[in-house]
Amino acid sequence: MAMGTADLMPGVSGGTIALIVGVYKELIQSIDSINLKNLQSLKTEGIKAFWKNINGDFLTVLFLGIISAILSLSFVIDWLINEHSIPLWAFFLGLLLASISLLKKTLSQWRVFNTLLAVFSAALSFVLTQLNPADGEIGLFYLFISGFFGIIAMILPGISGAYILLILGAYSTVIGLIKDAITSLSNLQMELIIPTFTKLSVFVLGIILGLRIFASILKWLFDKEHDKTMAVLIGLMVGALHKLWPWQQKFEWVLGENTKTLSKPISPFEYPENPQLALAIVFFIAGLFLVWILEKKKI
Repeated sequence: MAMGTADLMPGVSGGTIALIVGVYKELIQSIDSINLKNLQSLKTEGIKAFWKNINGDFLTVLFLGIISAILSLSFVIDWLINEHSIPLWAFFLGLLLASISLLKKTLSQWRVFNTLLAVFSAALSFVLTQLNPADGEIGLFYLFISGFFGIIAMILPGISGAYILLILGAYSTVIGLIKDAITSLSNLQMELIIPTFTKLSVFVLGIILGLRIFASILKWLFDKEHDKTMAVLIGLMVGALHKLWPWQQKFEWVLGENTKTLSKPISPFEYPENPQLALAIVFFIAGLFLVWILEKKKI
């Protein structure tokens, strides 16, 4: 559920949460195990063997938690982002900072090349989080592409899948579809159920395909180049830190004939509205403390 909650928020990655709670590698390995060889075991060994081979219990419980959070908390997260953004971002900033410190310990040796990889991936993450959202109508094929690339970001720590959807111009559409699905099911509005679930199904198909392809790549990287892979993931998280800073100021950047609206972190004392500094500090410490608890009670 924590992963699903994070994936709803532009700026926070469900992959980061998976790393913090210690299920990231098992998640990647389990998804990668859904392959042709194990599918063939359905015929030769039966459902029970197939279910064990793909770690079915783990995947089912995990994805039920993710889906439950997305369906039940989409309204809440939308409200928190709009009404209580400062303490919310402060909490996730503390969470991310503590998890970066924690993940550094997973490397057997921090070499010069690992540092270069971390710096490069941090720069890449920074650039990605500065891209402007796209505009335009969202069709079925575009929803499929958005799901494909969005899920890749969602399982990469540091790169928010929700923010990638925002950049692609699909975030509002997807959140709207989730809300419409909940509303139409609760009110049994058949005229809304069919088109809504058709679009959501196309989006989910993109997610499934992207997840399956990218999981194999990540598993290979973890098996062959563990320290280098972890250095890249840490760099991606570092590059996203600025986006979680609770106090942001928008500014226009002129590049030739184009003008882009970007945001930059500012001091809470320069924030034009109520900075809610005391509340932000409390939630920042809560984020740090949560990671410490999870490390002590490692799953």
